[in-house]
Amino acid sequence: MLIQMKLTRYILMGMILLAVFTSCKKDQSPVLTHSEPSVLDNLPSQNYVLAEPVEDTNPLLLTVTWTETQFYLDGSTSPQPLGPVNYTLQIDKKGNAFANPQVVAATNGLSANIFVSDMNLLLLQSFGAKPGESIDMEMRIVADYGKNLARIAISGNTLPLTITPYAATPKMQMMYLRILGDTHGEYPSGTRLVMYRNSSNPNDETYTFTGRLAAGTSFKFIPEESLGTNKSYCRKDESTLVYEDRADGAFTNTNEGYVTINVNLKDMTYSIAPFDASSARVYTTMGPIGGFCGWDNEPPMTVSSYDPHQWTLVYEFAVSTACKFRGNRDWGNNWGGGADDFPFGKGVFDGPGANVAKPGKYRIHFNDLTGHYIILLQK
Repeated sequence: MLIQMKLTRYILMGMILLAVFTSCKKDQSPVLTHSEPSVLDNLPSQNYVLAEPVEDTNPLLLTVTWTETQFYLDGSTSPQPLGPVNYTLQIDKKGNAFANPQVVAATNGLSANIFVSDMNLLLLQSFGAKPGESIDMEMRIVADYGKNLARIAISGNTLPLTITPYAATPKMQMMYLRILGDTHGEYPSGTRLVMYRNSSNPNDETYTFTGRLAAGTSFKFIPEESLGTNKSYCRKDESTLVYEDRADGAFTNTNEGYVTINVNLKDMTYSIAPFDASSARVYTTMGPIGGFCGWDNEPPMTVSSYDPHQWTLVYEFAVSTACKFRGNRDWGNNWGGGADDFPFGKGVFDGPGANVAKPGKYRIHFNDLTGHYIILLQK
């Protein structure tokens, strides 16, 4: 009986030691003994001349593909998975040895799509490329692999390519005078006063405002793209602007009255001058008029509470139409812009109507002091 108990004890101890040995062996991490980096596949062409896409599109320029990075563990002759593996497609000027690599795409797959607008912006902003001039570039793959490991594998080859960027047409967008602080309760802080453009020529980057400002009104210029932020066009000096997020740099209107403000975003300049509105007619009604309403019974616009010459309306055009503006429902008071001056323009007395080519809901602004208007499709 004693012999049997000792034998049982030895067997149990052996099983425990075997379990411990097996457990330790399982806990040992595999050793990476060799790796084969990814290889980038050749592109169908090495020369690309970029053309500006139509508005609100970003077409595919090319697709880059590569082979999987291979890992060999514990001396094995067959590759084994070693995850996670993340691939980063980088680009730099040819011959720069990737001293200034920029990320084109990051993925855990084996391909990446590159789009025209994205590549154009990257070349202009990160590599000092000039529109219309070719620049020699090259791409490579960097593979990050292994859980909690700081290891990388760089592709065994690079892809050379020559790209010619384009000069992007300036974006036409709304611009506002943003009121800062409370000017005696007349303009609540944050009020935005619309600025106009003389035409819809995208290369004309001038905005204008003619209207009434209270004494002590402080303001900056804020474009549509910066709404919801503090980034604005601020005062740099007596005639120039700076586009920054800053606490100072506000403009101040000293005396109550009408002013004309011009802002040139291309030259980063501005001007502020008094405007004589003493003889300007004050209308009781104003509205857009055209074939959409049978050239009669135009929908009424809403006049501003701070300036009797500023009018607004949100209106849905059911059909494409010409559009003019009429005051007091009298053809003796009508303004029309050129057919191509849409969505921004400056109307003249009895001029032709602006061409609203697409039905939809529009935000409309009109200034009867100058004839400036905005007819902007709501997205």
